[in-house]
Amino acid sequence: MLYCSNSSCLNPFNSDDNKFCIKCGQTLTSLLRNRFRVIRLLGEGGFSRTYEARDADRIDEPCVIKQFVPQFEGTAALEKATELFKQEAKRLYDLGEHPQIPRLIAYFEQDKRLYLVQELIPGQNLLQELQQQGAFSEEKIKQLLTDLLPILKFIHERGVIHRDIKPENIMRRLDGNLILIDFGVSKQITKTFVGVGTTVGTPGYTPLEQMRGQVFPASDLYSLGVTCIRLLTKCLLKADGSDELYDALRGCWIWKKYLPKGRSITSEFGQVLDKLIQDDVKERYQSVDKVIQAINAENLNSAVGIDYTILQKLLASGKWKEADQETWKLMLKISHREKECYLRVEDIKEFPCQDLLTIDRLWVKYSNGRFGFSIQKQIWDSVGGKPDLDLETWKYFGESLGWRIKNNWKPYDFLSFILTAPAGQLPRAVWSMRLDGRRKRLSALTSRLVNCKI
Repeated sequence: MLYCSNSSCLNPFNSDDNKFCIKCGQTLTSLLRNRFRVIRLLGEGGFSRTYEARDADRIDEPCVIKQFVPQFEGTAALEKATELFKQEAKRLYDLGEHPQIPRLIAYFEQDKRLYLVQELIPGQNLLQELQQQGAFSEEKIKQLLTDLLPILKFIHERGVIHRDIKPENIMRRLDGNLILIDFGVSKQITKTFVGVGTTVGTPGYTPLEQMRGQVFPASDLYSLGVTCIRLLTKCLLKADGSDELYDALRGCWIWKKYLPKGRSITSEFGQVLDKLIQDDVKERYQSVDKVIQAINAENLNSAVGIDYTILQKLLASGKWKEADQETWKLMLKISHREKECYLRVEDIKEFPCQDLLTIDRLWVKYSNGRFGFSIQKQIWDSVGGKPDLDLETWKYFGESLGWRIKNNWKPYDFLSFILTAPAGQLPRAVWSMRLDGRRKRLSALTSRLVNCKI
């Protein structure tokens, strides 16, 4: 029986392998005892233990210690595991600082145990978020991809493949930003080695080539795609290893059948996800840039062949007034009302859903959720919006959007074309032409948004 070396504690350890006192946090290894104070055990698997600790060399900064415990028979496998650990730790060190990757603090080998120390990320992972908040929406998944794809591009360009992307390894920090954790250092390593490769990953997220010992950037993209469909459906791998999202007989994913009732995915975005999760690595996107291009192209779809590139560039550069004017021109063109220079109620009721969605998404995306038709709809609904809205409520609606001030409607050129303008103030040009009938046209737009599920 081993006892804690702290003379004021002397708590017995459960086994020789458990070199951490659960009572006072003392460790038997001199390096850990001298620098790190273990707070608690965070998790334990067949191949690793993870602890929350404090780093004395960094004024008790919170950190995570991962103890790698490969359970192999024979020295060759253990040597391979040790080599893999050191290579991956070196790669993490070479990555340097990135705001969405936990900082590597230290790695070392001691008493035949391998250790990795990283900064502690406060928050919860996406599996916990899924369990608390339910299945993700399409927009939430698109935001996830927007946040994570640049991280993957960063690590792939530096020769690092993550190899274990899943909801548990994506943390949402307290400020809302996503952080990618667990970079293949303390992963489960199987006893079977294929060529020079070593199989790591999580069943239900790992592509075929990775299970055979080979990894590519497309391997991470596959795992990210599977992560997306599991978050969309809330269908995880079952305890017995079965997976209702994958049809093993036909060899294909059938995730769309398991979307929550009342939820749908646009066909274009569904195609992006389907390409991410192809079994054949050659059939997938081969780089992060290809995925970003596909998502951007999907966001710019038009049912009538409209090119939204100029509008996107204006919004991306924060030229709100020019973007507003461009939106107005495009909507007139779509409705074949360029000569008349205004839209009728019937034009709005027949406006193509795909184009309305594209325009709204671009405004919402580049204004960080501040501008867009859907934002105006939220405010319209909050004041009880309807075609025969009484005059006082209509005026209140105008004041809420910053369209009225001191009992007067602002002239168009007097609006604040800046991001700090009142929420919903833009787009506005569409309502500036032909002031009569504005309430009915705005009501028609909100109804169209509902019909188009925007």
